[in-house]
Amino acid sequence: MKAFQVQVQVHSLSLNMSQSPTTFYSASAGSGKTYTLAQDYLTLLFKNPYANGYRRILAVTFTNKAVGEMKERILDYLYKFTFDELDEGVLGIVNHIKNETGLDNEQFKNKARAIFNQLLHDYSAFDIVTIDSFNHRILRTFAKDIDLPDNFEVELDSKRLISKAIHNLIARAGKDKKLTQQLVDFSLSKIEEGKSWDIEYDLQDIAKLIQNENHYPFLKQLKGKKVEDFLGLRESLYKKIKFAKSELEEKGKSLFQEFTENGLTSNDFFYKASRVYKFITESAQGNYSIAPDTGYVKDMATATLENKAASASAKDFIESKRADLVNLSEFYTENCGAIMFYKNIASSLTPLSLLNELLHEIDKIKVAEQIVPIYEFNALLAEQIKDEPAPFIYERLGERYRHYFIDEFQDTSRMQWENLAPLIENELQQQRENEERGSLMLVGDAKQSIYRFRGGDADQFLRLLATPDLFMLPKKDETLEFNWRSYDEVIKFNNEFFDYYGDQLHSEVYQTLYKKYLQQQTRAKEGGFIQIDFIDKDFEAPYDTDDFNNAYPYQVYQQIKKAHKNGFALGEICVLVRANKEGHEIAKYLVSQEMRVVSGDSLLVYASHKVQLLVSLMRMVQAPEQQKPRFDFLMAYTRVFEIEDIHSFITTHLHQSLLELGKGLMAFEKDDLGAAFAKTALFQATEQVAESLGLFKKQDTRLQSFLEFLFEYSTGYEVSLSDFLEHWELKKEKLSVPAAADADAVQIMTIHKSKGLEFPVVIVPHCDKKLDDARNPTGWVSVKEEEYEGFDQVYINLKKENEFYPGTAPEIYANNLGKVQMDQINTLYVAFTRAREQLYISAESANPKTNNYSSLLKEFIEKKGIELETHNGYESAQIGDVNRKSIAIETEESQMLEEYKVCLDSERLSISTRKGLLWSSGASEAIQKGNVLHEYLSLMKDSSNLDKVRKKINRDFSLSKEEQKEMKKMIEAVISHPDLVPYYTKGIHVLNEQPILLPSGTRLIPDRVVFLNDEAVIIDYKTGAVLEKHRSQLNKYEDLLVSMHIKVSEKVLIYTDSLEIVKWNG
Repeated sequence: MKAFQVQVQVHSLSLNMSQSPTTFYSASAGSGKTYTLAQDYLTLLFKNPYANGYRRILAVTFTNKAVGEMKERILDYLYKFTFDELDEGVLGIVNHIKNETGLDNEQFKNKARAIFNQLLHDYSAFDIVTIDSFNHRILRTFAKDIDLPDNFEVELDSKRLISKAIHNLIARAGKDKKLTQQLVDFSLSKIEEGKSWDIEYDLQDIAKLIQNENHYPFLKQLKGKKVEDFLGLRESLYKKIKFAKSELEEKGKSLFQEFTENGLTSNDFFYKASRVYKFITESAQGNYSIAPDTGYVKDMATATLENKAASASAKDFIESKRADLVNLSEFYTENCGAIMFYKNIASSLTPLSLLNELLHEIDKIKVAEQIVPIYEFNALLAEQIKDEPAPFIYERLGERYRHYFIDEFQDTSRMQWENLAPLIENELQQQRENEERGSLMLVGDAKQSIYRFRGGDADQFLRLLATPDLFMLPKKDETLEFNWRSYDEVIKFNNEFFDYYGDQLHSEVYQTLYKKYLQQQTRAKEGGFIQIDFIDKDFEAPYDTDDFNNAYPYQVYQQIKKAHKNGFALGEICVLVRANKEGHEIAKYLVSQEMRVVSGDSLLVYASHKVQLLVSLMRMVQAPEQQKPRFDFLMAYTRVFEIEDIHSFITTHLHQSLLELGKGLMAFEKDDLGAAFAKTALFQATEQVAESLGLFKKQDTRLQSFLEFLFEYSTGYEVSLSDFLEHWELKKEKLSVPAAADADAVQIMTIHKSKGLEFPVVIVPHCDKKLDDARNPTGWVSVKEEEYEGFDQVYINLKKENEFYPGTAPEIYANNLGKVQMDQINTLYVAFTRAREQLYISAESANPKTNNYSSLLKEFIEKKGIELETHNGYESAQIGDVNRKSIAIETEESQMLEEYKVCLDSERLSISTRKGLLWSSGASEAIQKGNVLHEYLSLMKDSSNLDKVRKKINRDFSLSKEEQKEMKKMIEAVISHPDLVPYYTKGIHVLNEQPILLPSGTRLIPDRVVFLNDEAVIIDYKTGAVLEKHRSQLNKYEDLLVSMHIKVSEKVLIYTDSLEIVKWNG
């Protein structure tokens, strides 16, 4: 009956499209949002007189997973609508659609079948899409307008693009003096701060700004700045600081001198040498060392100034100078804030100037690779369509939508909304003949906005929610009040706790959100259990090793055992953490207690010893002369093959050559490992090595995933061993094996990944974060260009001292503080509302004055009058009945593959290149050798670069040592041949393999054209017999050159295998 109840309830709240063009749903966790979306979407389909009404609807959400779920839900309902006997679970939606459309049973069924069949045959027009994919479609239509190449590719891997730009930037160090100085300054500033000066890491950190569209307009302005502009601003700031210090020094000295001349000492002042007297002496030295909100500075007008033991004349004199001290304190306060502001700006200038250089490097890569990074989509569209009429955009798209659905609206960025708004507004404001007005459905929950770091803007959601109309038309607001997910006690706890938490927020807007849109009604699902554990600070968990530095893994283990004992399978339990590091530590302990775990860490591809072995082997091949890669490979080998005497094994093999290692450990008989990777494509070489090592004897899904990752890389990028290893470093932390649900394994995931999911039992450890915790918050502050060397925006670190800054900085800080607090409460809200029946929380006991989750939970417990039970190492508050109320559902066990089959080179179809054989005959070897020689001769400009070509041949591992030797000998024979020496003399003008474009569009490419005395000599390299067609070919080249007014004095054929020379004129 549950599904029927859901449908009846949501039916009462559902959108009546004919009454209002816009409906704004505020949908708290578990309130049936997806059901409501599906119902209103299907209603529109059935209202349309045709079966292809889906072509007029655009539904936008934010992840491919959400798109898949929504499409699946719509198709599933349509399929069930076609049954003669309707499933009870769809009756609510069916009745709603009938009421809205007036269809009888037979008409409804026929319409459902028609829509279902049409949709399956026209699936590409089923526009439930991610906002990025829709933006991509629009961007394609405007490619020429914004000078994008017609065949541009979308760069989804922003990290790869930024890393490549960073490498290009660092590669310029030493050549570009200004850039080199910037990098040195940056490193020195980090050293002075006592931080790591890993430039690449720091550049990666600041480059995060590039991917957040909120920074786009500011970074775009920076592109017009040069290094000199940043240096000029820094110099200006330091001058201002120096001037402010000298002014303070002058005022302070004057006052100090008056006190000294009148015989006063520190003993005459309140608290003697500290407080007021200290303020005077520090000012006299030009030091802004005392915080401006210090009591005696802030309240100088009323503060006690003199010592009780001072003489009456001393007291009178001090009091007579109170006005001067007040003036000094006011001057100090004003200028102290300004100096802190200047220093803050200056500290960001070097990173910003480097970021500016990085933006230019990214632009170069974008042009070279013809790519558009996905993070630029919104900004590019915003610039292009802001002044375009909606019909023009529709014309470009080739589609026209009448109805819009936007899911998870709280995660929509400002630019994303502004890009969609013209299309939506056009449809809502137009009402065509015999057709109803367009419609918009917005669904979201600002309490679940946890993607601000990606540009999500909950404030936008709240602003639109607060206004009575949208696009000058009335807007209908609906709140989905009922929680269909959780049991009563869990709902009640979340209602009460977050109501209490909401009162702690600084922002009145966010307080209102948690007052007005928090409370959820229960559906009489009696039961539910909440346990909150406060771990003693000095409690030492009984770990067997020193690998764990806090008690959370142990506490989580105890909570899991309790839930399991009370009837929940391990697969029904999920541990939610804020950071992967926390999850890794918990997973490690649970595994040590022989408990099965499914987590991002446990499924990381890099966690496989076999993968580590292959990667370390690649690194060893890349740097064969270095000891560390070889040591890492041998250590990985001992882990895979469980070698006990590690010391002896490493000692035996550490100094062996790659050839000896290949023979001894991998049964490589002919080539060394380096040659194996040089001669064969990277993927096939890796597969061969893995087979030789015996890694496929036992199934390993992570090894399989690694090979799939390598194969995908090999098809999409320039393939080289070093490039792949670099790519692997970027991806290895996140590359994991997709996991099927396991009835006998605890799940561990981050809170962000859990959004949209639910679990019977949720465990939330590490509830000790500060309510305003944020990692290095930053912001942009508007300033006057004329005062800041042409900059109208400056970038600063946001911290408490911002409150003393001039201008709008205090407002920026306060606004960000409100957002940070919102991030924290929302993250906890998402975590706690994932629980269906039981919720376990653990926090380290905190000082009541500490402003964090733990102290807040403790205050809430005390306020509710819930008793704390004392246990070994922790106190515990329990709410509700611990016994399971729900009925356990049987789950299917996962099936494990018995074997992993791999297709090696000998069985694989491969396209031949110079590294492979064209035919299995002696002739093919001659052709191959001639082609390779031809390639190296094309690099010979003259005799002066012979050494360079020799070195290149030595690095060509596709050739054996003998072949390398023979190749160098043949080249030397050509360039030193008596008849050919003039054509390879140092300093001559040469064109090697220079294409000549014919009027027909085809090209001819002579091997070598040498210019002697303003006349050309045409040279071509051949193998085999002397043939007439070879002469004809050179004569044709001559005709072309003559037509270009170039005189040809001689033509030369060089048969490289026999070293026969054929020359002729005319």
